[in-house]
Amino acid sequence: MPTWFPRTLADAVQFVPLRVAFLIVLALVARAVVNGLIDRAVRRSTGDRKRLRIKALQVLRDSESDVGDGRRDSRIRALGSLARSAVSVVITLVALLMIFSELGFNITSIIAGTSIITVTIAFGLQNVVKDLVSGVFLLVEDQFGVGDYVDMKEASGTVEAIGLRTTTLRDDSGNTWYVRNGELVRVGNYSQGGTGRPPTTDTVQTVRLVEGSAST
Repeated sequence: MPTWFPRTLADAVQFVPLRVAFLIVLALVARAVVNGLIDRAVRRSTGDRKRLRIKALQVLRDSESDVGDGRRDSRIRALGSLARSAVSVVITLVALLMIFSELGFNITSIIAGTSIITVTIAFGLQNVVKDLVSGVFLLVEDQFGVGDYVDMKEASGTVEAIGLRTTTLRDDSGNTWYVRNGELVRVGNYSQGGTGRPPTTDTVQTVRLVEGSAST
């Protein structure tokens, strides 16, 4: 028994399927740990618990602080989602290369072939890539945020959510619009300049009715 167990253990270590299974488990654990750290950093940055305690003492300032908090939290959560996706892709690729190496494949040839396939896929999905890249720049540059009233040419309204691929707006009629980030050529932000939002047709008509009533 003492001599049989080490020999069996050594044979098990050299058993290819076992090593492949170990790499898969290791990749899953690594991804879970890193994603957990990212989620923890996002929660700590958004400060949900602290803000809930503060809101109880700042009722009169909720309308202004909530907009800023929502804007900041939206950016942090979106960047956290981007970081999780990037980590998952990197860990998966590294694990696949290590598994192929264990199976006896030529890693150099695989990397060369993968590069060609990646370029081909990127060319075919260039609109999706364009949307994702534009979404990253929107978040980093803080061109607009949740709660801002913006004019995106195709649609105007209040920003409800900013994703990596699309931005969600709600117009004055209550309709929801999903605008692709890659299609944004120009954006007018009425909230950053302190003007709030442009007067709507109903507002103009109301003012005219009041003026007409006053004159009579």
